Amino acid sequence: MSDLLAQNETTANTKESKTPGLPSKFESLSKEKKESLRKILMEAASLLNGIRVQESLEKIIAAESIVSDFGPLYNLKGAAYSKIRDFDKAQAEFERAVLLDPKAVMTQFNLTEMHFVKKNYPLADKEFSKFLSLNKDLPKETKALVKYKLLICSLKQEKESNAKEILKGFDYLDDHPAFYYSNAAIHFNKGEIIKANSWLIAASKIYKPAINQVYNDSLIEAGWMENIE
Repeated sequence: MSDLLAQNETTANTKESKTPGLPSKFESLSKEKKESLRKILMEAASLLNGIRVQESLEKIIAAESIVSDFGPLYNLKGAAYSKIRDFDKAQAEFERAVLLDPKAVMTQFNLTEMHFVKKNYPLADKEFSKFLSLNKDLPKETKALVKYKLLICSLKQEKESNAKEILKGFDYLDDHPAFYYSNAAIHFNKGEIIKANSWLIAASKIYKPAINQVYNDSLIEAGWMENIE
């Protein structure tokens, strides 16, 4: 699945909480506590990127003993649960993160992604469309990825004409592989495996493995490719 480790920045004052033994509000943390929290979450993110999920969760739980209302913490916790494909727990954490920080764009994306990986394509379609309409200034690479996911949602809902309309917005010269992977998705949806794979091979000759893997993940979640991890 797509990389869900978006970093969010939060500023706050440094008034210390006077309630011992309980998690504090972020705004009440001292400068030292905030620095400790930052280090713990960086370590947790590093462990998660190394697929050391249990160790990452242990760090995140340690961070929860420090603060109770920090959106990036719960976004990271959702990402950890996503890694082990516990999507119900992941969704609950992303929902909590969004409530705490409604303007965190990538947390919004992560929450909507849960509908996609849980194969609720009508809802994913609706929420990804809403995500694009609410975030007009997204980087073009992010917009392309979301539109690619919308294309897959259309295919899964037997709306190939909608998918082909989305495809018209991509080009073979783009800085991202959406054109190639969208064509592959259309062929996979028809059961045309050889044609689909030819598009993937073409993309592999043009784009870096890391960005191709992000697009591959959506094909895996759609059930068109096997996860070889």
